[in-house]
Amino acid sequence: MGDMLRGVIDTVLPYLQAAPEYGQAAWDTVQYFYEPKTAAIAGGIVLFILLLRIFLGGVLGWLLRTAIYAGLYYEISIREEYRLLFPDDPIAGYIVLGIIFVGTWWEITIVGWLLRKVLRRGGGEVAATSAPAAAGGAAREAFDVKRNDKEEKQQIVIMMTDIKGYSARMEKDEKATWELLKEHNLIMRKAITTHRGKEIKTIGDAFMVTFQHPIDAVKCGIAMQKGLYDFNKPRPTNDHLLVRIGIHRGEVIVTGKDVFGEGVNIAARLESITDPGGISISIDVYNHVKNKVEAGFQSVGTPPMKNIANPPEVFKLQISHH
Repeated sequence: MGDMLRGVIDTVLPYLQAAPEYGQAAWDTVQYFYEPKTAAIAGGIVLFILLLRIFLGGVLGWLLRTAIYAGLYYEISIREEYRLLFPDDPIAGYIVLGIIFVGTWWEITIVGWLLRKVLRRGGGEVAATSAPAAAGGAAREAFDVKRNDKEEKQQIVIMMTDIKGYSARMEKDEKATWELLKEHNLIMRKAITTHRGKEIKTIGDAFMVTFQHPIDAVKCGIAMQKGLYDFNKPRPTNDHLLVRIGIHRGEVIVTGKDVFGEGVNIAARLESITDPGGISISIDVYNHVKNKVEAGFQSVGTPPMKNIANPPEVFKLQISHH
């Protein structure tokens, strides 16, 4: 083991001692390739990789960016002009080239990460873009998060929404479904803002929204369904945008950015048993809003809910669109 370590040190040490020379060589290489045409091509490549970093995350994005870097590394390393700079020490040439690429990769990664954060904070559209084809069930599971240090339990109203047949639409016509999703998001966010809701997150076609008061949540849900009804009127029946909405008030854990707990799970189950184009609420919400909104209520009893030991009584809203 000691002999192996000494061998590694003996191999690496000369290059560490020559680091200033390699730094100068790196600078000479940059200057050598700095021509208007070469600079324009390099700038375009950097911009393309930066856009990939912003809009294509996950393993696929990482693999694609890595493949581009590897291809560029190979392409430059075999160029005669580059080899002429290191005729006596090709290993040094590869080290210099590696330093240049790692430096570029680091800057693009940091800038891309910052831009993704800014764009998400500005409206959440990038978050929706990154996973437009997420299925409704998968989206609801994605709302489950781990607890962290800044947790606070409180009674709050949770709304969960989901588009009927979203996954099938996406498989059939991804471009048209994405355009439809953008219209859907505008309608939903307009109602959320008007009724003092707080958008916690969106994944694919699913929204999680919280409210301080049940009356605001129910009025928001009614506004959403009426907005979607008006949107659907001129469209053929088989192309209607139908959304299920579940609303529950209960104790949840609130962190700086997330809300989770049994209250969230109940709201998700309410949404899943709701008729497309309808709204379901738990009895606690019903007790706060009955006789206070322009809608009828129909009890559907206490349907079983997966992983919920004591499911609440459920009421479906009957909304007039006239």
